[in-house]
Amino acid sequence: MQWKDLIIGGRTLSMAHLQPFNLMFDVAGKQVTVKFEFGFHCFTDDKGHGEPLRFRHERRYFCRDRYDCSTQLRDYMERRFYNGLAVPYFVENNQRYYCLDLHDYAIFFSISKPGNTANVLKLRVISAYEVATW
Repeated sequence: MQWKDLIIGGRTLSMAHLQPFNLMFDVAGKQVTVKFEFGFHCFTDDKGHGEPLRFRHERRYFCRDRYDCSTQLRDYMERRFYNGLAVPYFVENNQRYYCLDLHDYAIFFSISKPGNTANVLKLRVISAYEVATW
């Protein structure tokens, strides 16, 4: 999934940090390619405080906080993904995601194996945001 730069309030915001990329990991002596991509919820929310955006059939609002945090996502994946702790997360419609907890930042993602591939996984970051501290 490729993202075009956004124009918010007349200013262009780069989406280069949310472009897909691949990383290789050594898993039990085999090289596994993980293809990372980032979803719409990484820079939008449904609170209605920002500029309305549409992607496919979904309408959400630009969220400056999520956008700013999303600039760290690639670094998190490159440096912390493989050694991080991911826990299963289930939603009402029986979809299963995983959550990677990084201090006060939660990253929700799905993992799938593309058809007709060997040693390849696709990881789609569904949503990522700072967790409210109490």
